[in-house]
Amino acid sequence: MPARALIVLTIAYILNFVDRQLVGILGQPIKTELHLSDTQLGLLGGFAFALFYSVLGLPVARLAERRSRVGIIAVSLGLWSVMTALSGFAAGFTTLLLARIGVGVGEAGSAAPSQSLIADLVPRERRATALSLFSLGVPLGMMAAAIGGGWLAAELGWRMAFIALGLPGLLLALAMPVLVRDVPRETNRLTPPRFAAVLRILGRDRAFLHMAAGATLASFAGYGLTTFAVPLMMRQGVGLRTAATGFGIVVGLALTLGMAAGGWLSDRLTRYDPGAPGRISSLGATFAGILFLVALGQRDPLAIAGLSFAPFVFAHLYFGPTYAVAVDAVPPAARATAIAILLLAINAIGLGLGPLLVGMASDHFAPVHGATKGLKMALRLDMIVYLWAGAHFLAAARSLRVQAQSAAR
Repeated sequence: MPARALIVLTIAYILNFVDRQLVGILGQPIKTELHLSDTQLGLLGGFAFALFYSVLGLPVARLAERRSRVGIIAVSLGLWSVMTALSGFAAGFTTLLLARIGVGVGEAGSAAPSQSLIADLVPRERRATALSLFSLGVPLGMMAAAIGGGWLAAELGWRMAFIALGLPGLLLALAMPVLVRDVPRETNRLTPPRFAAVLRILGRDRAFLHMAAGATLASFAGYGLTTFAVPLMMRQGVGLRTAATGFGIVVGLALTLGMAAGGWLSDRLTRYDPGAPGRISSLGATFAGILFLVALGQRDPLAIAGLSFAPFVFAHLYFGPTYAVAVDAVPPAARATAIAILLLAINAIGLGLGPLLVGMASDHFAPVHGATKGLKMALRLDMIVYLWAGAHFLAAARSLRVQAQSAAR
């Protein structure tokens, strides 16, 4: 049961990121047909989705503490899949914006209930690894969106790509209650802590606060980059299918390696160093920022892609460690709420503002430097945020060590 549930929930998370990432992958043809600015692309790829995804994530998580998590995930999956397919019928910016809002509403009921269920399925010593494996839905979803979306858009147009990639989620939503069962556990008989109580617990936990701040800043930089990576390649003369496939392969493999390595290293090194989750995340974010700046300094798009592999690995070491710190900070009956609070910060600020501000900066630089160079300048500024994230992760490492010392006394 644990293995099957983890596989099915991860497939749903893959579809989550397929539908979420499509606007970034197909941004250039959408921009051309609908006559959009980079700021509007940033709104579609980030803010429109993230606002409702983040705000609704908390009440859905509270509901998941009391009701069937599997049922909530299935309904959410069906909703965001329908809205993704409807994106292919958009007549302009406004209707596409409304469809993306619908995707955000649907996806609000996926991540927190899934991670809460996984945390109850596996013992604590394997939790970071399990959550990192679940997080592989991010790179695998991005890879599927890039390769599948790029191929479909090149052959049939960007509209058909949305329609075709939205339909598989409907089938999985129908099968979800049969394939996955909620876990009978002691916490089912416990009353979940009040939301204010969970906030107080997390607000007093300096390790969680610094890990959440680091993850939020890292996601700000990462979403800004991934939303505009394919459009940047296309503006440098690379075709849609080639740019999307190259992006999918580089990002899919790199993020898979980074997320899996982050959870594996955290589980093993924490036995010897309680601050390992923060230290691993800090090294990853710092190296990512430096190496991305080197990559974006290249003129050849192939050189940019090749030099981006290593920093994409480093940039995603924080996933498993951050979620493990979050679920360990609260009682078992409050795990979904803790994850939803973490995701609220990550998505409202990281996903909501990262692509938007990169798009705004690109539009600001474009009149003087041109669309391509202006976008590269905006992305270089974005990469500096990784260094800021690294400082917070390092502070989290110190707090985790202090907590361990206090517990040992």
